[in-house]
This record gives sequence, C-alpha cells and structure tokens, in this order.
Amino acid sequence: MGSNEDIMHDFVMKELKRLFPGVDGWQISTAQKTGSGEGFVISRRAQGRFEGAHVLVSFDRKVTGETVKALQDLAAQSPVPGARKPRLIIMTPQGAQTGNVPPGIEVLPMTSFGYEGKELVWLKRRAQVKEKSALKAA
Repeated sequence: MGSNEDIMHDFVMKELKRLFPGVDGWQISTAQKTGSGEGFVISRRAQGRFEGAHVLVSFDRKVTGETVKALQDLAAQSPVPGARKPRLIIMTPQGAQTGNVPPGIEVLPMTSFGYEGKELVWLKRRAQVKEKSALKAA
C-alpha cells in the first residue's frame, strides 16, 4: 500500500507529463534523491537541438535558500545531455511563498495542490466536494 507522499508525487508526475508531453519528444526521468524534495530531469531533442530542465518538487509552504541550493545541486549532479542551458524549475503548491526565489529559476505552481492558509489541500478534491455540495443543495 502506498503512502500519501507517493500519491502526491503521482499527481506531480501527471502534471509534468501534461506540461512536457511524450508526444512532443519529452523524456522525464527521476533524479537522484535531493535534500529537499523530489527531483526530475526533463529533456528532448527538437529541430536538431537539445532542450531540458531540472525540476525540483517541494511541498513546503515556503521556498527557502535550502530548496534553491537543492535544485542547483540537482542540476550539477544530473546534467541534461546535450542541453547548453537547461531551465531550472521549482514546482510548488499554489499559494506557497516564493518571494525568495532568485532570478533565473522558474516557479511552476501545481494545479493539484495548494495552500489554504497554513493547510496543504488537494485542490481537485476540494472542487469535487464543492460540486457535490452544490448539487445536493439544488
């Protein structure tokens, strides 16, 4: 039986596959464990050139310098073959505090998870509950 964390990362992988679809040539591989979240290396060859990105997934409420360093370490340890300047991306739940992210690092908000106050919630589940409540009330 899987843990909640495994299920959360399954949703993250679905989001990454939606953003970087295999039909467009993207390949997504899991990077070595990082100190702060799960990492992915994404790459493809398109029109004779290589493109890629390093993605660090963090479910923390605040992106810290430690998270940024973990992403930079991930990029150093797992180079994207052939890509000259791969993108650096931190994937966080919606509503996470990302003000400390330096320029050159992209922030990608998750569509499945977000913060409501201090609570991490599954957004799709909340939407389903609201729809069912509305139907019952009608």
